[in-house]
Amino acid sequence: MRKLLLLGLLLLSAEATRAQIAYSQNLDKNTFQTSYAIKVGSNKTTHLIFPFEIKYADLGSKDLFGEAVANAGNVFRIKATGRTFLESSLTVITSDGRLFSFLVSYDENPLVLTYDLTRVGMGAIVPKTAKVSTGSPARLADQLNGLGERAMTSKRRIKHIGTEQQGVNLHLKNILYKDDVMFLVLGLDNDSKLDYDMDFLHVFVSQAKKAGESSVSQDVPVEAIKIFNASENTVPHRKEITKVVAITRMTLEKDRRLMVQINEKEGGRMLTLPIGTEELASARPLL
Repeated sequence: MRKLLLLGLLLLSAEATRAQIAYSQNLDKNTFQTSYAIKVGSNKTTHLIFPFEIKYADLGSKDLFGEAVANAGNVFRIKATGRTFLESSLTVITSDGRLFSFLVSYDENPLVLTYDLTRVGMGAIVPKTAKVSTGSPARLADQLNGLGERAMTSKRRIKHIGTEQQGVNLHLKNILYKDDVMFLVLGLDNDSKLDYDMDFLHVFVSQAKKAGESSVSQDVPVEAIKIFNASENTVPHRKEITKVVAITRMTLEKDRRLMVQINEKEGGRMLTLPIGTEELASARPLL
């Protein structure tokens, strides 16, 4: 009886082992995400600036101290708690669903104290975490349309940003956001004697860099998720229209500007509206 029982246990163990082998496999290289290498010390604080608000952070060792800055939700500060430690990790997830992975090593006198991850978001590919669907595409479209209508009827809050060309005025009325979508509320009024027929509207980020005595402009297009009231492209004499441009929520560095450009069809009245970093950072939630 004991031999039979022992044999049965061995068979069960072998079956379990085979099951584990059958249902496990190595991850493909396409699933790997590279980590950023940073150095921190114990006598200096290192700051990481992310393009969106920090929603989750994990430190891999008790030899590290770190936290999101209370009054700047997209800034994370980190330092070593002792004189040295083995290489550790930091993982940060931001509100737009992206995961940033870091390998952290000790340096008694780190040369870099600020890492700007907003630069990564502008150009390089940043892997995104999987997002849970909140409904069908039709339902999501309905939700976005509802948000756009609410943004269009929101009370004007910004009154100091505008541009004018020959009697046509383009001004920023409000900046709102919901989750990872930002809504630019624009007013376009025509005080000239001619109707203003829009040809196109596009958004881009502009950065001016000094190269010797000259200045080189670098423009990065920003794809609009949707433009509300897109069918109304004529501003009659003495009339005003409101447009809402939905884009991915963003913040920018001080030397960059978010630009909204509208051009007149078969005309020369091009309107370019610069939106600074402070205005973007002061965006209010769309309730």
